[in-house]
Amino acid sequence: MLQPDFYPSLVVGSVSGWEAWQQAIADEQTTAACDVLELRADSLPEALDPEAVLAQPRPKPILLTTRHADEGGLRHMSNEERMALAMSLLPLASAIDWEIAHLETAGLLLKAARKQGCIIIASAHDFDKTPTLEYLCEQADKAIALGADVVKFAFRLHTMQDMLVGTELLARYQHPMAVMGMGPLGATSRLIYSQHGSVLTYGYLGNTPTAPGQWSAALCKATVGQLLPAKG
Repeated sequence: MLQPDFYPSLVVGSVSGWEAWQQAIADEQTTAACDVLELRADSLPEALDPEAVLAQPRPKPILLTTRHADEGGLRHMSNEERMALAMSLLPLASAIDWEIAHLETAGLLLKAARKQGCIIIASAHDFDKTPTLEYLCEQADKAIALGADVVKFAFRLHTMQDMLVGTELLARYQHPMAVMGMGPLGATSRLIYSQHGSVLTYGYLGNTPTAPGQWSAALCKATVGQLLPAKG
């Protein structure tokens, strides 16, 4: 699914909501707009039986994300509930996304995911600002030490100087990294970071973005495919 030298970025089609998910996977034109489908498990109704999700078709590799509320999760769950939900849906996943801040307490999930052959994406999000480069490097080093296959950062951009933090971060690491900006400069950043080696970029399927500054997956895939790498 992912390779360190992959170019251009793989486009992840993100879906929030059970109805939107069912509509997306049933429409070939919709799923053609991305390389990977992200199921936001934290957006699923609490009463929904996981077996109903597992029974759905899987037209593309699936990235399973069960986001913590502190980093943009759409449903408030205890750590135990969140872990149980992720474990119950793990059989459908080709990759999972878990926050760097919670990696150390996710040992059982990570072990089960690796046994299944899943790619581990370790992520961190800041919806207010761009963290310092030093902080991002500290978090990346922590994630890599804990076994992350891909390190992912999403943060809010306020200035072009903020944008350069992401390009500098990508330049420092050979390890697969996914970097994207949010806010008014977010859409621009997703192209620039793709050119600088971000292995993933996210776009929404349906009508609702899952993060500020996000492109539709179809437009993202068409545009990223026209870009030349900025390095190498």
